Amino acid sequence: MASGWLQGLVFLAYPLIVYAAVRWLDPRGVGLVLLALYTGMLLYRARARLGELAALLRQHVGIALLILAGVWTQDRRVLQLLPVLVNLYLLASFGSSLVAGPPMIERFARLIEGDLPAFTHPYCRKVTALWCLFFAANAALIGYLAFFASLEWWTLYTGLLFYLVLAGLQAIEFVVRKLWFRYYPGGFADRVFARYFPPERTANGRRSLAYQAARAH
Repeated sequence: MASGWLQGLVFLAYPLIVYAAVRWLDPRGVGLVLLALYTGMLLYRARARLGELAALLRQHVGIALLILAGVWTQDRRVLQLLPVLVNLYLLASFGSSLVAGPPMIERFARLIEGDLPAFTHPYCRKVTALWCLFFAANAALIGYLAFFASLEWWTLYTGLLFYLVLAGLQAIEFVVRKLWFRYYPGGFADRVFARYFPPERTANGRRSLAYQAARAH
């Protein structure tokens, strides 16, 4: 658990680390700092999951090679492409789930609901496809900022604006999902939606009521 939090913190701080390092070091020095941080993180994770070291290295070899390419070329723009790599990985993961099934959003929903009713499957597939579009667009935008915009704009987007956009999209999807299915298992938000958007008024809402009743028994 601690190793996962450490990796998350490194990725969250990555734009600020790059920005600060570029201000004080040359591109090779920036790459060496990032490589040292990333190696330390991997060693910490490997200590917790020694038996999975080979799999861990395979998962992160692309990031390590990107940092080494930045050190070799001495071009800071290469180091700014790590968020592009992350978005392309997410795009590949979500996209492959559309082919192999079940879609990634359906997998997430099953972690919460377990036996997900069939009438929700098309929605999960469409939302997974929309996330694929988002990751593709985000990768393209970050790549553009890395090569054609200032370091300040790249840092602002990858370190702040991206997360605001991500939160906004998740909030919009939450509202759309509630209005589409009208499934209200509990909580303050569900009570508010149930008051103004009763489930019995739509076909999906009635299906959701039937699903809730079946789960209760």
